[in-house]
Amino acid sequence: MKITKSTLKKLIKEELKSLLTEATRSQIGIELPNGKVISVYCHYDGYPEFVGKLLKKHYNAPNKVKELLKVGKNGISTLGKIVGKKHDFDTPYKEIEKLGYTTFYGRDRGEKSNMSATYKNREEYGKKAKNKFGTEYHYVYNLKTKKWSYFDYYGKEKTL
Repeated sequence: MKITKSTLKKLIKEELKSLLTEATRSQIGIELPNGKVISVYCHYDGYPEFVGKLLKKHYNAPNKVKELLKVGKNGISTLGKIVGKKHDFDTPYKEIEKLGYTTFYGRDRGEKSNMSATYKNREEYGKKAKNKFGTEYHYVYNLKTKKWSYFDYYGKEKTL
């Protein structure tokens, strides 16, 4: 079988597509009573249909949100239904997903970088959050109302 240059290019392109996985990055934050917003970076599947849905359903109490942000200060790789327990970062995703665990860069991978940010208020968070980590969605839990909302890439606020 003779492989032509165009066939080889096509095969390489297809292989690269399968190797590369896109991430929709987001930030997950909490609005404090003084108006400040503290947030952490979340790498994978930041769409409202995934991260937003999980936050609304499973992180619907102040203590759960605070725990997520505390453990996530070094960044969140993949959000799960619960914070869960420490696990090997190389554990196959399907296994972690069955447990419902969140995978953290700090706790589960041992990374020490600070992936948190503080904004003076909700307006600043909506406008500037994307510049910090290149994120597309910016979720914020309001302690007073105990409700989630998010800012899209253009800074428009929407409720979950």
